[in-house]
Amino acid sequence: MRWWRTLPGLLGAAAVVAACNGTTGDQLVSFTAYAQGAPGAAQPFVVNGFTVQLTAARMYIGALYFDESPPSTSFDQPVCVATGVYAAQVPGPVEVDLLDPRPQEFSVYGNGTADVAVSWQIWLTDGDINESNFTPMVNLQGTATKNGQTYSFGAIVTINDNRLPPVTDPATPGENPICKQRIIQLAPIGIQFSNGGTLTATIDPRGWFNENLDFSSLPQVTDDGCLTGDPLIPVSPSTFALAPETLDAGTTCGQSSQPCCTDDAGAPPGTGACQGSLVCNQNVCGPMYCIPDTNFGTGAGALQGQELFTGILTGGPGAYSVSYSP
Repeated sequence: MRWWRTLPGLLGAAAVVAACNGTTGDQLVSFTAYAQGAPGAAQPFVVNGFTVQLTAARMYIGALYFDESPPSTSFDQPVCVATGVYAAQVPGPVEVDLLDPRPQEFSVYGNGTADVAVSWQIWLTDGDINESNFTPMVNLQGTATKNGQTYSFGAIVTINDNRLPPVTDPATPGENPICKQRIIQLAPIGIQFSNGGTLTATIDPRGWFNENLDFSSLPQVTDDGCLTGDPLIPVSPSTFALAPETLDAGTTCGQSSQPCCTDDAGAPPGTGACQGSLVCNQNVCGPMYCIPDTNFGTGAGALQGQELFTGILTGGPGAYSVSYSP
């Protein structure tokens, strides 16, 4: 039997892929989809000699797609839709608290056919995969400690021209479209979809950090390197102060996004009532440093902006996994 499967409006113009399936597939199915953080993601881990602890971590996932073929070599060409057959899709978003291991439901049900997927894709987009996005895909906050020095840091990761590879051949200006920077290709898996099942994607942000990250080289959140990464999504120093999911018992200060400090003329910036390694910016306690939101930065922390984004797109061991319960 021949089926025509269409990717949704995230592609702009709908893309259609066709295939001949075996005898077990072709049955249409619907399922519930969740994303969740990994157990232990809030615990300290070691990177490049730094002891890192995330205090907030969120990821915006625009959609999931599941392919009956391995990651397509055609992805190296100027196209972003795999040439294989999509067994299933979850064509709607979820914003995941990655420090929470409890399942968090996507805004839509998943659907597809009762076939086996051997690879999958995570789409980091808030709409059309080829157009400008206005939502950060990742927000992070944490601390990194080495040799007794603690660096509080924040990261806002967007994917627009700030991540677009430069054109190397004027004859092929569209060789590396922005959609390639928004799709995480993953394999291998072996998921047999069935009607009424439950899909769970697990993301561990610790897998994004690699041994090249040097937190001691980061710029302060007040520097241009932190504020000008993506012109489409303006930020201020206080933007890096993410609200914690759970406040420490009995505390009213020292937590990001809490109005517990002052940087007015009466108190020097960075003093206020902030505790630990957090500083006061625009009357909000938050991190002192940032990981720049661009692949093309110069100066302090420039390489770190590239390294974090590469870690998100490629994922280290255990960064991304998926399971399906009938």
